[in-house]
Amino acid sequence: MRIFPFRFWVLDFGFWNADFGFRISHWGVRSVVCALVVLACCSRAVGGARVEGDWIVVTGRANTLESVAREVNDPAVLSFDEEMGAATAAKSFRIEGELRIGGPRTGGEMFRYVNSLEFDIGRCGQARIVIQNPKSGEGNPTLLLENARIGALRTEQGNDACKAEGNPLELAAGSLVIRRSQIAGNFVVRAHGGNLEIADSLIATSNHTGVVVGNVASAQIAALRSLDHQIYGMEIGPCDRPLVLDGCTIRGGGADLHVRGRTEVVARDCDFDSIRFAGEGGSVRRQWTLTVRAPSAGCRVVAQSEKGCALAETVEAAADTSGIARLILTEYVARAGGADYLRAGENDTTPHRLTIYSPDGAARLLEIARYRVLTRGQEVRVP
Repeated sequence: MRIFPFRFWVLDFGFWNADFGFRISHWGVRSVVCALVVLACCSRAVGGARVEGDWIVVTGRANTLESVAREVNDPAVLSFDEEMGAATAAKSFRIEGELRIGGPRTGGEMFRYVNSLEFDIGRCGQARIVIQNPKSGEGNPTLLLENARIGALRTEQGNDACKAEGNPLELAAGSLVIRRSQIAGNFVVRAHGGNLEIADSLIATSNHTGVVVGNVASAQIAALRSLDHQIYGMEIGPCDRPLVLDGCTIRGGGADLHVRGRTEVVARDCDFDSIRFAGEGGSVRRQWTLTVRAPSAGCRVVAQSEKGCALAETVEAAADTSGIARLILTEYVARAGGADYLRAGENDTTPHRLTIYSPDGAARLLEIARYRVLTRGQEVRVP
């Protein structure tokens, strides 16, 4: 019987009471476990970077260009000018953790990007940014660009195939967020996995396609300007779910939009001129936001396609407290399957008949026949 107190004395640093010793042992084990958990969390939170062949590999969380340059500790590979917020890289980036480039816009009369990352690599196609899970397992790799610029030098060197493909910014897993930023230097944004967000950003001047979106987990694209690309301004699909473009301007030499497979695209308040389909079953629904200024709050606005339209729709909205109602109306639905997919009268939803009712629905305040929605910013005022 005396052996048990001896064991507790060994485990609990000299306490002979068996019951008291058990409680100390229990809390001691819990303390050790908690300490290990805290250390493990801290190790995951700390950012890091290493050079691996032709790659700068970013791991951990809360990395910035400045911290990555400090970790690499070789200005010939990655240099950072703290005063200008500018970095120059001689190797590509593989992001397996989190990298934040830029941040909130700084004050001052003349705007400049918070951060810029310029690739100085001798041959086009060698400048790459890849967002992917670490080889050791699943993760949540993230690249956030906010008020930032990415570019590349000497983009015209190399063979023709290399120039045609451009420099890929590739989202394979995790998240890519581009807000109020610019991407140039023959970069092509390619997303075929993970979560994509693009807001109020410019992607310009490539020898191929500005933005390519495949079957991602989610996509939010608004106020994108994809301009001056030799092939397509944007390529979409194949996708399992509809992709919504909101307020985008898209330009490409071969076509502004290229839709692949059975992909549904909703283009709301977007500026583009041409569509090309690859395969059958794809469609582009072109919509515009109509603003109606009613005489009072609660007025009901109803828009119905006129008789004879190939596609019919009915949209309703009530005026808010300031007397404004906004309706999203369809102009047409372009479908794959022939050269005449945009021919007027075959797949148009407009013109619409607009009817504005009083808040109680008893009075018809205004009716407009054969109203066409054809551009962004259209407005109707009710006297």
